[in-house]
Amino acid sequence: MGDFFKNLVYSKDDVLTFPSGIPGFEKNREFVIVSIPEYQPFEWLVCIDGSRLRFGVINPLTFLPDYAPNIVKEQLEELAISKAEDILLYVIVTIRENPLESTANLVGPIVINRTRRIGKQIIIDDERYTTQEPILRKK
Repeated sequence: MGDFFKNLVYSKDDVLTFPSGIPGFEKNREFVIVSIPEYQPFEWLVCIDGSRLRFGVINPLTFLPDYAPNIVKEQLEELAISKAEDILLYVIVTIRENPLESTANLVGPIVINRTRRIGKQIIIDDERYTTQEPILRKK
C-alpha cells in the first residue's frame, strides 16, 4: 500500500480528540478517520501530529452484527454520550497478507461521540470477545 496519508487533507471538523490518547500512545491525541474506497469496509484512524501513527479500524457490526460490548455508564458519560445515536464504534484490526487470518480487537473498542468529536479506546471485561477475533469466517 502506498502512503495514502502523506498529503492528507482534512478540516478541523474532521478531527477527533482522544483526551487520554490511545493505550500505548497516550501522547497522540488528535486523529481523523480516513476511508479509502478500495479498502472498504476497513478505514484508518490516522494521527495528525506528524508521527505517522495510524490504525486500521472497522465498524465491528460489519462482521459481527450482534457485537454488544459491556460498556459502563461512566465510560459513556466521560465521552458525554447520552444516547446511542451519538456513538461511532470501531475496533482496531490487524490486516494480514492472507485475509482469512485478519483479526479485530473486540476487547478494546474505540468509542467516539460523533457530535462532540471526542473518543476513547475502552478496555472491556467481557469473556465473549477476544483481542484477535477473526474478521472473515470460513463457511
